[in-house]
Amino acid sequence: MRAGLVAVVLGVLACGSAARAQALWINEIPYADAQALEPVVEDFEALANQRFDRPFRIKGGEVAQMLAGQTLRYRTGRGQDRHWVLDVRVPQVPLALDALPDGTFAAVTRDMAFGGRQALAGIGPPQPMGRMRLGSGIVTVLFDEPQCMFGLRTWLDGAQDNIVMRDQPEGNLNLIFWRRNGDKIGEFRRFTDQGLVELAYIQSSGGEAEILAVTIQNLDPMGIGIDEILFSPLCPMMVAELR
Repeated sequence: MRAGLVAVVLGVLACGSAARAQALWINEIPYADAQALEPVVEDFEALANQRFDRPFRIKGGEVAQMLAGQTLRYRTGRGQDRHWVLDVRVPQVPLALDALPDGTFAAVTRDMAFGGRQALAGIGPPQPMGRMRLGSGIVTVLFDEPQCMFGLRTWLDGAQDNIVMRDQPEGNLNLIFWRRNGDKIGEFRRFTDQGLVELAYIQSSGGEAEILAVTIQNLDPMGIGIDEILFSPLCPMMVAELR
């Protein structure tokens, strides 16, 4: 291991209640490290070619547009393309899923960015020409039980439009992590990524799993598909490499 890096100990340890008082934050880790921890993987193949107008099941949880109590608005990106983003962010508790009442909010469809495999895409608001744009919507995962780790694969075109991205808080990808009491644990943004992007996030050590929901929104010029969501309720030990 290189000096200064944070290493993930592959022997996964369930976290003890004595550590609850420690501060909690989210660390970004390499996607390959998350895979090595043998997480649950949702690849969406079992949901091939389906469209959804209400919350739907995936492994270990459900997916909808947003959490109950939140509201949406649209932002306009390059070429006047519109994307759904959160407006009112504070969710109601207990956390539950919600969606706008006016139609389909997401689809699982064949995505050539992932070699033609199935991927999840949020469906955006009506565009100036009236069509509903795939990939410009927002999706939220609400887990059956709190998770300690979350990851995903996506394809981004943000480098083509980074000036627009920098003016908006969502960037070309924005992930928000929520705990059971409705508090935001962490938030991550990308602004100029381009091509295949593999991302993973894990709680700081010394705490019980607390990631109960994850919101995924974007202003990427071409919209995004999401593949191979990774998650695990077990918190591995994190150690700082001091050498």
